[in-house]
Amino acid sequence: MIQALLFAIFVGVFSCFAEETPPNVVLIISDDQGYADYHFMGHEMIKTPQIDKLASQSLVYERGYVTTAVCAPSLATILTGLSPHRHGWTGNDPVKDVGDWSTRQSWVDRFAGNPQLPQLLAERGYLSLHTGKYWQGDPKSVSGFTDSMGETNRHGSEYSLGIGRETMQPIWDFIQKAQDQRKPFMVWYAPFMPHDPHTPPERLEQKYIGMGADQPAAKYYGMCEWFDETCGELLDHLEDKGLTEKTIIVTICDNGYGARMGSRGNVKASPYELGVRTPIMVKWPGKVAPKMDKENLASNLDILPTVLAACGIEIPDVAEGINLLDHDAVAKRRHLFLENYTVDMIAVDNPGAALRARSIVSNVWKLTIWREPHHLLKTHRWQIEIPEQKVELFDLQADPLEGRNLAEQNPETVEELQRKLDAWWNPVP
Repeated sequence: MIQALLFAIFVGVFSCFAEETPPNVVLIISDDQGYADYHFMGHEMIKTPQIDKLASQSLVYERGYVTTAVCAPSLATILTGLSPHRHGWTGNDPVKDVGDWSTRQSWVDRFAGNPQLPQLLAERGYLSLHTGKYWQGDPKSVSGFTDSMGETNRHGSEYSLGIGRETMQPIWDFIQKAQDQRKPFMVWYAPFMPHDPHTPPERLEQKYIGMGADQPAAKYYGMCEWFDETCGELLDHLEDKGLTEKTIIVTICDNGYGARMGSRGNVKASPYELGVRTPIMVKWPGKVAPKMDKENLASNLDILPTVLAACGIEIPDVAEGINLLDHDAVAKRRHLFLENYTVDMIAVDNPGAALRARSIVSNVWKLTIWREPHHLLKTHRWQIEIPEQKVELFDLQADPLEGRNLAEQNPETVEELQRKLDAWWNPVP
């Protein structure tokens, strides 16, 4: 009788311990990929069988967004859970002396003062690995990664940008290290894919040419499938190591891509849907039921609070997003706010100096308020043409590619949405 009682107590204690064991975390972040450029999102030609399978096992927010459609500030928002005007990294480079690391240090110093996901996880015993893209120099000292592929200076070193394209071994080695030390881990898988240079394996390029794509499209489509293959390798490795059930996987893209896919020229660095939308997916076996959510809004602001909540870690008060696994919070959300800048940054103490546009997105409406660019950047690279009408209102349900501006026909809606937008952030010109 006593032995049975002791055994029951042991099982109970062990079960509680098992339930409290925090999950591992894998962030899969594609680079310059259109939101519809996955087979599961409806692309008729691009094949993405591995991500399609992942989507079928995930809670998928089809109406996911990034705060701004440029690589560095988008990734910085994932790390901090803050909008670019709050974390301070609004573009890719300082406007002067691009590529000179010394001119970036003031931005790095400001950015390093933000709470960041790897740092917050490390405080609770997590190991974390940076691979691929990272814009603030040293992933360890600036963001708190415990392991990395080395300093990146700008967006990555030749070594770190080789992840996926050349090797996955650093991830395999890191996972083994975490297992040897019996520690939970986070993997930041942010490969330079399908970002140009579009250099897919010849077999993939020829596959899409054979399907009728022209060569530029075939190269890009091949990159999307190549990225998909590397995701399959990562997912298979987790399975082989017996980690699938113990890992939460979050998938997102940093911004949209492409000129041929929309009616407004190049969409990168653009506030239009093709620039800022991305599916956002969360897979957590036994914890999250698979679902395709076509209505509710999600944001890259939500990655930090979602991961921290899953890991049982307190979310910083400054975080702006919500836990995407909190169904009540998701259902209560009525708007998302977006901000768009020139690709180069102007003033570290004035993020609004490089502002191009602010947007507010609801379930139906999207309002964008444009502003003339700073004089330093009027003819600079990656300049997105400002429309003649500086106020644009679109019905996203009826007009998802934003072809018809309804601002003049709906002045009351414009006024209401702009009031909300200004209450969120109204920079002085």
